[in-house]
Amino acid sequence: MTAQCLISFGSNLGDPFALVAEAARMINAFDNVIGLRTSRLFETPPIGGPLGQEPFLNAVASFETASSARDILGLLQQTEHHLGRQRRQRWDARSIDLDVVLHGELVGGGTGLIVPHPRYTARQFVLRPACDVAPHYRDPRFGWTLERLARHLGEGVPSLALVGGDEAIRTDLCRQLTADYGIETFADRPREEPMAVVGHAPVLRELKSEMPSRDHSEAAIPQGIDHPWVSAFLPKLPSLESHETSLGCVPRLVARMQSTTPQTRWPAPHQMWPGGWRWPEYRLEIDDLTWAAREIASALDSMRCPAEAVTSDGDWW
Repeated sequence: MTAQCLISFGSNLGDPFALVAEAARMINAFDNVIGLRTSRLFETPPIGGPLGQEPFLNAVASFETASSARDILGLLQQTEHHLGRQRRQRWDARSIDLDVVLHGELVGGGTGLIVPHPRYTARQFVLRPACDVAPHYRDPRFGWTLERLARHLGEGVPSLALVGGDEAIRTDLCRQLTADYGIETFADRPREEPMAVVGHAPVLRELKSEMPSRDHSEAAIPQGIDHPWVSAFLPKLPSLESHETSLGCVPRLVARMQSTTPQTRWPAPHQMWPGGWRWPEYRLEIDDLTWAAREIASALDSMRCPAEAVTSDGDWW
């Protein structure tokens, strides 16, 4: 039985065009890669890493395979090694970077492999190319097609609602995002209005019901907000069929947080997340606030990352 597989390419060292093209040729030659289709090549600025890097060339490819996600990752790492990839620091320049993004309906993994890729949902430099070759592929966690996810990311404003982990950590993280990156954050969960009092007695329910109602979850994020933001709580989400999904006060992604140890920080071992969500997700491993704040700031930048097609089709290799 075969599975639909989506992989990503990136390069900004040496001759990126030649390296990405050679990587595509090598991957296409593997027996367990069936019907390789590549997107156009896109040029994108470096995000989140050391200053002074060159722009990246990015692309994605789709294919059918009977091999496991672990086996496909092994082929990609073999290709990276052949093309001179050196793993030094995260977000650093690299000669070639190959990742498994989706593998059929798989939600799982282990050390060094998590599928779906935990951060691809914030990356227009993956989603835009993916729409060239696999717009109908679905994320098995929340059921959205890649085409819908790319459109959703382009609407509203770059934003994340933090869930999971410790509430105090989420609040501290929001404060650090504001202090270090100037990102507007909403750290305090809205509280219910106190019961109105007339004289020394509470207002009866019948009287209170005549007062204007106020939805605190919606009031927490200003409806007219037009710049990136992060909340330490999950605001009320509209119906998926509603036009309100594009409002600036609606988070583009729900960021699931998980605490890690220095030994498992990168890559972190996979843990299954609870099911039942229908909103696109972003996974965040956190072991210190400074590192996590940088990761979130990069995710917000990635949501609006300019990506310029530099080839007219996918026949560049």
